[in-house]
Amino acid sequence: MSYKERSIWVSLAITVYIWFNYFSGIYHAAQQNELTISSMQSALLNVVIMTIALEILHHIVMAIIDHKNTNYDEDERDKQISLIGNTNAYYILSFTVITAVLHLLFPVMTQSLVSALNLPSDYVIINIIIFGALIAEITKFSTQVFYYRRGF
Repeated sequence: MSYKERSIWVSLAITVYIWFNYFSGIYHAAQQNELTISSMQSALLNVVIMTIALEILHHIVMAIIDHKNTNYDEDERDKQISLIGNTNAYYILSFTVITAVLHLLFPVMTQSLVSALNLPSDYVIINIIIFGALIAEITKFSTQVFYYRRGF
């Protein structure tokens, strides 16, 4: 397994773990009617700080363990795999942005979601965009892992 592939695996695990905890916490708080703007903001801030800290730690540990390949240049295969992953992520992110715009233009379509979360519409839009960015990032990492495993 190459240095790049190991790095992608760890980033995928970090992303899924942290953001799963964020959305499950938001869901449980909404179910118990304890979801407030301040609790959502603090959870989001916590997720951002945790993601940054774990990614930095991940790269430091990877560099210590495999210091010979740390500064390795991408070859043509790595660039092609990265391009395919970014393309797939772009489609999902574009769909999410369109969904957020439709939510803005036609709030009646998602009125049940807004009333269930008991949050202002702006925060629902923020979570739609965050969720789309998360799914796009997971798609990117998963596509890259798939092509590294399958071969290209």
